[in-house]
Amino acid sequence: MMNTNTLYRCIGKGFCGSVWALENDQDDICTAIKREDGGPGRSVTNDYNMHLLVLQGACKYLLSMPLSIPQCHALVQPTDAWWQTRLHQFPAGYSACRALVSERIPKIPRQISDKIVDLFCAGNEPLSKFVKNNPDDDACLIRPYLGRRRRNQKDTVSTSRFQRFSLRNVPVHIDQMEALGFDVNNYAATMAEALALMHWGARIDGNDVEFVLAPPRAAESSPSPLFQSDYLGKHCLWILDFDCCRTLSMDEAGVEQACAAFYKNDPFYPRPGGEEADEELWKVFKHKFLIASQKIMGRKSNDVTLAERLMERIEEEGRLIRKKKEEIGRWDSR
Repeated sequence: MMNTNTLYRCIGKGFCGSVWALENDQDDICTAIKREDGGPGRSVTNDYNMHLLVLQGACKYLLSMPLSIPQCHALVQPTDAWWQTRLHQFPAGYSACRALVSERIPKIPRQISDKIVDLFCAGNEPLSKFVKNNPDDDACLIRPYLGRRRRNQKDTVSTSRFQRFSLRNVPVHIDQMEALGFDVNNYAATMAEALALMHWGARIDGNDVEFVLAPPRAAESSPSPLFQSDYLGKHCLWILDFDCCRTLSMDEAGVEQACAAFYKNDPFYPRPGGEEADEELWKVFKHKFLIASQKIMGRKSNDVTLAERLMERIEEEGRLIRKKKEEIGRWDSR
């Protein structure tokens, strides 16, 4: 029986809304509640509908890479009976609203997140101690940025206790992943398969989705492969947040929409035209995307050319972006 005396705790906030979980209740420890209490124009209803399309696509087209998609349990309306037994578990002043009930992504174990704090807060003992003991930093997820390297990093370490660092969403850039020995090639291949699944299996643009590295489900029954790292242990790539996604047409307009979404997203995906190592990672991504697209659409389908066209458009757009950056750099140096 559910313990209705346990209180919900906020484990994340975004423009779409806030995310809550019952930290110490075994019945709901694997459940997350996304409240629609964020910015205007964002909808958990759309999140729910797009999420279901991705799950349906994953059931139809079996994945070969370590990609996990949270289960989507329910869309709760403000007038639903669901709130009658749960509203008192939220802090005072919170009212019933539209909410999405889904599977909670497992958080990084504390012994691993402490190593992440040591890495990012090296030399700042007060900040390191604060983060390690801060309850709000207990829900740790890692965002793998395969499309960005850190630039102009300072050699000196700030020891200010006012420096900000949070474990809720830790961005780890490609150079950091390389230094830690992460399996970046297979991360890229997994993201490519996820993108092909969204575009051709679910037929959505994948706009503003998030990828995180996190442990697998506690009782993983499927024989799906997992990543193994000396730093992170066994883990997989999770995909979440579909509230900004839109349906995708199978034509040139859809290709343009998908290309725009690719560059609008945070830099999870490898980008074409970078330095040699980045270009090699892009080739891994592109190759896997085309293979996964053929598998989903069928080799003889006329639609399969859309996948090739999308890769061309992403590369074309990448060249335009680099050209603009070079022109800005020349102006700044005058």
